[in-house]
Amino acid sequence: MISRDPEDIDQLAARLTSQGSRFARTASRKAGTKRSLIALRALANLQQEGDLRVGELALREAITQPAMTSAVNRLEADGLVARSADPADARASVVSLTEAGAAELHDFRMRAAAKVRPVLESLPEDDLAVLARAADLLQELADRLNQE
Repeated sequence: MISRDPEDIDQLAARLTSQGSRFARTASRKAGTKRSLIALRALANLQQEGDLRVGELALREAITQPAMTSAVNRLEADGLVARSADPADARASVVSLTEAGAAELHDFRMRAAAKVRPVLESLPEDDLAVLARAADLLQELADRLNQE
């Protein structure tokens, strides 16, 4: 059992961040893809958040704007994203997810899920319930962090 001691909470936060990232990287690697993980994360950001400027995508992924521009250019060339004028600033553009981009992201996630399924199936039902609740909590926590 964890206490509400700030040091314990910090330790938990560090473990969740580290192990959540490790799990996502491992599942992604097992799924295999011709796309970079940055490109896949850009698609996921667009699906989750809606249309975004390239600079905002770069900020969310903690990479340079030129690196994100390059990733978006490849995604656009492949028909996975589209650019349009930013209604708030005609000099800028926003990037949106296309149906083809959503389909590719879905296919990737289903390949990753197929790789994870065998290890989940080996767990007892109680552990599956804990993981289902943890997934709900992680989504809620991410939503709350995005609001800050």
